[in-house]
Amino acid sequence: MAFSKSMLNNKMDRVHLLLLLLLFVSAAVATRPNKPHALIQTVIKDPITNLYFTSIDIGTNITVSVSFVIDLSQPYTWLDCFSGYSSSSYTPIDFDSPKCNLHSPTSPFNVPTPDWWVCSGAGEKVKPGCSDHSCGINPYNPVDNTSRAGTLSEDVMFFYSTPDGLSFGSRFQSPPVTLACVGRRSFEGFPSEAQGLLSLSRNALSLPSQLSSKFALCLPSKTEDSGFGDLFIGGGPYFLPPYHDDASRLFTTVSLITDKASDEYFFEVKSIEIDGKALRLESSIVSKLSTVTPFTVLHRSIYERFVKEFRGKANAKNMVEAETVVSPFEVCYRVKKGFKMEDVPVIDLTVGSSGGRWRIYGWNSMVVVKEKGVMCLAFVEGGEMMVIGGYQMEDNLVEIDLQSSKLSFTSSLRRHNTSCSRFRPVATDWCRKDTNS
Repeated sequence: MAFSKSMLNNKMDRVHLLLLLLLFVSAAVATRPNKPHALIQTVIKDPITNLYFTSIDIGTNITVSVSFVIDLSQPYTWLDCFSGYSSSSYTPIDFDSPKCNLHSPTSPFNVPTPDWWVCSGAGEKVKPGCSDHSCGINPYNPVDNTSRAGTLSEDVMFFYSTPDGLSFGSRFQSPPVTLACVGRRSFEGFPSEAQGLLSLSRNALSLPSQLSSKFALCLPSKTEDSGFGDLFIGGGPYFLPPYHDDASRLFTTVSLITDKASDEYFFEVKSIEIDGKALRLESSIVSKLSTVTPFTVLHRSIYERFVKEFRGKANAKNMVEAETVVSPFEVCYRVKKGFKMEDVPVIDLTVGSSGGRWRIYGWNSMVVVKEKGVMCLAFVEGGEMMVIGGYQMEDNLVEIDLQSSKLSFTSSLRRHNTSCSRFRPVATDWCRKDTNS
């Protein structure tokens, strides 16, 4: 069959159109960030406040690195929008939008004029925190127990991927993440470098809920000079050298208690034992995790029995109680030459209906105060429930699965010759790729 010139031209036009379409699709795929298996962020312990924070890049065109205090209770992430944050990808959430209505907003937020709210020129250009009729909220500071006015917005964040649970891979740009803008006065009690709070709660607006249904924390016991802890988003494997295996193999997994009125992580403690001796409890204890509570809190009715039993077991191990007591602790012991933390009475929490045990060894039960020459029992009295504080979570790998509502923990990694403080390598393939690009 012979083709006419017009038929050939039409066919060539269609071929050219198809090629252009393929090129367009290929370019779109190449520039769209593929979601990696897991993300990883370094975690630093502030020695002054005993809070833990991580630095995350946020925004486009003008990208700023923000140090976020890590929190397990607040519904959404919030940050200081008035100290150099001027992103072109920032988008305010309007008061009438469905996303705002889902979060019980306070009222339509119009730009106020306190001295900390720098909104000059806000009418000409969308500026972080400076949009009228935006979604007004009251972010809560869990450190000083105060609330401040703020607004909901969206922006992109940048994380490092991990190709193997061991090393840092390429950078990943997230889809727009919901967060709140607040003023500098919202950061009372935070580390001096902190500019925000990172929500890891079970709320739909927390960071894990928006990016993945699973995350894990490995809180460091040392300062950044000795290495960094880890925040994993997306699941394992988790490699924590020099331990040679995936640390998730050490997990004990229990069910979380769902409380629709709270965004925190609750679980049941059925019994407490000290060196095998069980404390008498009238019933099981509702407990929760907290990274902003420095030390584990016990209700007075339990605390008094706990201290009495610990004293007895410590005395049996020839631990000498010190006359000096360091606030906020009530019981301290002399640090004797050659003493090892392995010699401290072991505290066992029987957790959940499956009877899993969270073992607390001396590294997590005693705080060494070098200048006083003592070490103190790192449990305090107060509150209506048991709160597992950050110190007891240090050097423990803790994973939370939001989808299955499960809590997994390893107990102390020091029992396996490793910890949560390290300098991670950079993936070789990623280095080679960046060098050649």
